[in-house]
Amino acid sequence: MSLSLEVQLVHSVEEVGQQAWDHLARGRPFTSYRWYRFGERAMAYAKPLYVVLSRHGEPVARATFWVTPREAIPIQYKWIRFALEAMLRRWPLLICQAPLTSAASTTGLILPDPPLRDEALRTIAVVADELSRQHGASFCVFGYLEQDEARRMAWPDTFSSTVMWGSGTRMAISWGTFQEYLAHLNKKRRYNVRRNKRLAADLGLEVARYPTVGDVDQAMALHENVNRRHKGCTEPWMRGAMENAGMVDSVWLAVEQDGRLVGSELMLGDQAAWLVTGLGLDYSVQYAYFLLGYADIECAIDYRAKVLRWGSLAYEVKERLGFELESNDWVVFAGRGAMLQKVGRWVAAMEEDRAGVMHET
Repeated sequence: MSLSLEVQLVHSVEEVGQQAWDHLARGRPFTSYRWYRFGERAMAYAKPLYVVLSRHGEPVARATFWVTPREAIPIQYKWIRFALEAMLRRWPLLICQAPLTSAASTTGLILPDPPLRDEALRTIAVVADELSRQHGASFCVFGYLEQDEARRMAWPDTFSSTVMWGSGTRMAISWGTFQEYLAHLNKKRRYNVRRNKRLAADLGLEVARYPTVGDVDQAMALHENVNRRHKGCTEPWMRGAMENAGMVDSVWLAVEQDGRLVGSELMLGDQAAWLVTGLGLDYSVQYAYFLLGYADIECAIDYRAKVLRWGSLAYEVKERLGFELESNDWVVFAGRGAMLQKVGRWVAAMEEDRAGVMHET
C-alpha cells in the first residue's frame, strides 16, 4: 500500500461532498456529483464502493466500484452470457465504471498525471483486490478504457486486458440548428431524412418532448419489445433510470399515433454531454425509429451539447447520420482464483477476435 497517498472508502457521494467530488470530475461527462446521486438511485440493486485517494489532504484520484449481482454483460455469445449472469447471482461482479454502465460508456477510474499516476493505479488495484475478497466477487472489472489505459499503464500482473465487442457511438455537435446539421450531410442523406419525416407525417406520427418519462410501464414494455426483437437483455437499471430521470438533465421523446405511444427514447445529460437510452418501438408502425433518431440530434443541438452518445449496434444507420465509433471499448479484469482467471481470459480472447472482425468490417 502507498505511503504517500491516503485512502478513503465511502459508500455514497454525499460522504465526499459535492465540491470535493466535482473537483476530481473537472468537467468529465457522466462523472459529476449530480450524476452519481442519480446513479445511486437508479442502481439501487448494486452496492457502491468509492475509493478516493488524497495527497496532503487534497483528492487526486478515485475509482468508483459497484458490487452487482445483475449486469447486462456485453458478450455476443448467448450461452456464455447466460452462464456468466447465472454465476453473478452467486458470486457478484465488482465493476469500476460510471453509473448506467453501457449508456454512459464512461470509466469510473480517474487518475492523476505522472509522477503520481502509476502509484495511484497500483494503490487502487490493491484496494480492489481486497474489496473483491470481502464481497465474494467473481471478477473485478475496470470498464470503458482507452487502449493505452488498458495496455500501457502499470496494472499488476494479476490483471488482463481485452477489447469488447459492440463499441458505442458518438457525435461531436458543432451546429447551431438542426437545419445547419442537415446542410452538412450530402444530398442523398438530406433527401432520406426529409423523405422519412414526410412518410412518418403521412402515417400520423408525431414526436413530443417531455421533461420526464410520462408512462414508465408503457415505455418499458416498448423497450423490452426491442430487446426481444434483437435477442438482447434489458439493463437492470433501466426502470430506475426512467423513474428518476428528473434528478439530472433529461428529455423523454415520445412518438404517438392517434394518441397511442408507438415509440420512445430517454435522453440524459451531464456536463455538456447527452446520451440516448431506453429505445422502445411498436414494430407494427414504420418510421418511428427514424423520427426518434432525428429528434435525438435536434435535442442535443437545442440543448447546446458538445457530444451525443447513441449506443451500439445499427452502425450503418448511425454512420450515415454522422456518428463515429467510441474508442473506449477496452476492459481490464482479474478473476477470483486461478480457474476464474483462466475462464475470463478465454472469454476475453473470443470477444477480442469478434471485436476485431467488427472493426475490420
